[in-house]
Amino acid sequence: MQSQVARLLNGFDIPDLPAEEREILVSIKRQSADIRLDIRDYSMAETKAQQDVAARVVRKQLKNFEDDVVKAGGQGLFGPADVAHLSAVTQQLMSTL
Repeated sequence: MQSQVARLLNGFDIPDLPAEEREILVSIKRQSADIRLDIRDYSMAETKAQQDVAARVVRKQLKNFEDDVVKAGGQGLFGPADVAHLSAVTQQLMSTL
């Protein structure tokens, strides 16, 4: 997912965007990195309790990520196909946790 986000963001000169659009894209970039790290933590958890805590954290981050992707689509920053694809990947990740 992080590589797909990076590919989408490469087309933008983020510092030159209006504040609202810039904030959405920076948030998406940060969240994709955080999600990758938290999924790693989930997979490395030593106990079921640790895994459950990590899963809750990842699910919340995935929901926030998906909300921002939809906002980016509403702003015309991402196309409908990109929004649908990232939303599907997000939902798939949530279902595996």
